[in-house]
Amino acid sequence: MGNQDDRIKICQMLGARNLLEVHKIITQGARKSSGWLLGKGITSWKLKTLGYDVKGLKKLGYKDDVLSALGYILPSKAPQAKKTEAMEMDKSEADKVRELVAKGYDANELRQRGITVHHLRMAGIDARELFRRGFRLDELRGEFTLSDLKMIGLNPRELIVFFPGSQLRKVGFTAQEMRCAGFSVRDLLNFGYNENQVIGAGYSIRDLLNEGLSPHTHEPLNY
Repeated sequence: MGNQDDRIKICQMLGARNLLEVHKIITQGARKSSGWLLGKGITSWKLKTLGYDVKGLKKLGYKDDVLSALGYILPSKAPQAKKTEAMEMDKSEADKVRELVAKGYDANELRQRGITVHHLRMAGIDARELFRRGFRLDELRGEFTLSDLKMIGLNPRELIVFFPGSQLRKVGFTAQEMRCAGFSVRDLLNFGYNENQVIGAGYSIRDLLNEGLSPHTHEPLNY
C-alpha cells in the first residue's frame, strides 16, 4: 500500500474527492468491462497503491480476465502436461498483438481491446514504442526496468514519482540532471555522487557552503 500522499494523488487522478468516492468507483467497476476501467485510468499500480490486492478485488466481483487486463499477473492455471500447447497459444496471441501494433493502434485503442502493457511486452514491443503510442509511465513501470525507461528519454523529474533517487543514481543520471529534478546537495551526496560531481552540478555557492563544500573542484570532473 502506498503512503498518504500517493493515495491522495491517485484520488486526484481518478477525479475523486476522497478514498470513499474511489472505493465506490472501484466497486462499480466490478460490473464493468476492463475497457471502462482503463478508460477511467484505473490500473493495477493505482489499485495496489490504494491497498486493493487480487483477493480483495475478487471479493468485490472482479473476474480474472479483467484483473489481467488491468495489469495484475495471475498465476497460471494450465496443467503442466499442456505447457507446450500453452506456449503455442501465447505465440499466437503475441502475433495478434504485434499485428495491431503494426497497424498503428494507439494506447487507448489497445486498452479497449483488453491489451495491457504486460501483453505488449510479452509480444516483444519495447518501452520506447509503447510510450510513443501513449501508454503512461505508471503502466510502463510495472513491466520495464528503470534502465528501459531512461532509454525512452525520460528525465529524473518525471521518474521520481515512482523511483527513489538512489536508483536514479545507479542507472547513470548525472548530478546536474538530479539537481534539475529538485534534489538537494545533501541528497546527491547521500546517493553516492562525489564532491566534484556535486560541485559541478550547478548548485549555488550558498547551497554548497551549507553542506561544507567548496565551490571549486580540485580534480577533473567525472559526471
